[in-house]
Amino acid sequence: MEHSAAYDNKDLHVGDIVRFHTPYPDEDPNTIFIVLWSYYDPAGKSSRAELVKFDQSSKQTPVIQKWFIRDLERVPEVSPKLLKQIELFMKSKLGNAIISKLVI
Repeated sequence: MEHSAAYDNKDLHVGDIVRFHTPYPDEDPNTIFIVLWSYYDPAGKSSRAELVKFDQSSKQTPVIQKWFIRDLERVPEVSPKLLKQIELFMKSKLGNAIISKLVI
């Protein structure tokens, strides 16, 4: 069964900022992810996106995971301050590791 059309998750592109539209009770609803790659299944059943969790506090290599696009939505409003933090995160040593992992 596909998602409701109410969620903004059509045509996700690299760099889009997303979150889970219906997080589990034990998950932080404010957790955001950056789209690294997306694939839309023509049948619409297994469309997925590869995401990296935005976590400034972690000194570990960021975790890259694949999730169903139907479970995601774009973050409707991103403050300029948060956008700057995301930009610095992606340009940091950790961000460069993400890019080089994708290219290799």
